[in-house]
Amino acid sequence: MADVEDNLFREPTASDKQYFDIDLNKPKRQKTSHEKFETELGEKELEATKKGLPFAKVVARADFQAAIKSQIDEQLRQYGSVEYPEKIKLPEMDWNKYSDLKNFELIDEGETYDPYLTKTNPGLSVNASKKVYRFKGYGNKYTVMEDGPGAIKRAQEKSWKAQQAFKK
Repeated sequence: MADVEDNLFREPTASDKQYFDIDLNKPKRQKTSHEKFETELGEKELEATKKGLPFAKVVARADFQAAIKSQIDEQLRQYGSVEYPEKIKLPEMDWNKYSDLKNFELIDEGETYDPYLTKTNPGLSVNASKKVYRFKGYGNKYTVMEDGPGAIKRAQEKSWKAQQAFKK
């Protein structure tokens, strides 16, 4: 008996190809410089978050917009309009600048109650530590929270120490 799966998919014939000319393996269009920037911005923000650092994405976007605007202004000055939008290149960004603690000032530091972690860990009152930063020269605030397993571990140690002190 013939294998049924062999008959489900077949290469299109020449007469089939006259009805469509779409290559499904290639994207329909190239990513714009803005889309490439946003993708890279998300990756860099994720890296900084994993390290427990703040990431000033608002500042990065402002720097990106300024770099793109300078390229557009240059074309406007040369040609009178944006003649070659494909010549607008993705600017080189110094990504370390947006997560370097030298560029931030610490505004607030403390703990905040985490109702979800407390609910999922009966018998524990879980408080996650937090630090609130502000990028120098900007008003945006960036909060860096302690990760969940670290907060649970700290709450367990605190509970254990309280039990040991109560037994004495």
